[in-house]
Amino acid sequence: MMYNRNLEIFIKAAEYGNLTKAAKTLYISQPAVSNALSKLEEELGVKLFFRDKRNGMILTDAGEKILSLAKQMEDIDNRISQVAYKEQHFMGGRLRIASLASLTSTIISKTLKQYQTQFPDVLVEIREGTPNDLIRMVEDHEVDFAVSCAPFWKFDSFSLIHDHMVAILPNGQTAEKISLNADLRTLIINRPAYETILEYLPRRNSFRSDKVLLVQNPEAAIHMVHDGIGIGIVSEYTLRSLIGDVPFCPVSPDISFDIGFFAHDLQDLTPAAAEFVTIMKQLHCKRTH
Repeated sequence: MMYNRNLEIFIKAAEYGNLTKAAKTLYISQPAVSNALSKLEEELGVKLFFRDKRNGMILTDAGEKILSLAKQMEDIDNRISQVAYKEQHFMGGRLRIASLASLTSTIISKTLKQYQTQFPDVLVEIREGTPNDLIRMVEDHEVDFAVSCAPFWKFDSFSLIHDHMVAILPNGQTAEKISLNADLRTLIINRPAYETILEYLPRRNSFRSDKVLLVQNPEAAIHMVHDGIGIGIVSEYTLRSLIGDVPFCPVSPDISFDIGFFAHDLQDLTPAAAEFVTIMKQLHCKRTH
């Protein structure tokens, strides 16, 4: 295909900014990575990277533009392969999904179990990040679609679940409502939930961010609440999916939002991505909170 191994190595080298890390990811030697990049630079007649002792490999202006095009070529190559597979009544190729960590362990996991049974020959890649990370991945054609929470901005999107933030308290503590603006106790929030709260708060500057303990995932927040460290702020859907029917109380102001998926064009997904989306809708779109 038009997309070759040297471009694949270039994309990984740009992603990590480090030859050793790129080599480990690709299961090849560091000299092989270096040689591939040199060949690509020679073929194109441009310098792709600056080598900096402190900051590692930094893309040149030409390198930035070529990286964007290379990612689009990677996407097109995958689409061509999948169309060919489908013509042979065989689903293969790669499916690339971006997801919030909390949704990987809930929506993605439940969907993937059924998907792999039906399409065992599709290679599935899941890349996790914050809501802003997911937007960048879709913009840069690094993934086929992203599973996240609204707002979905300029993208074509589909909402599966309506959700809102709730508070969970340490054992023995009760409250009618937890104020995100006035409560003096420590609030434990995972990073994606924190970004969502900031997006939906009527007045960002009133949020007591000095009392927030940030963690990577909701599971960590839940465990820390059980240890009595503070009050956990998580989405109700995530909470129920992870540990079932447990006591919680509302937060003020109310932070309500949709959970769904988005892409540049949902009608133009690859065959492998379209099948995953179909199963995801069947399993989740009727669940509301």
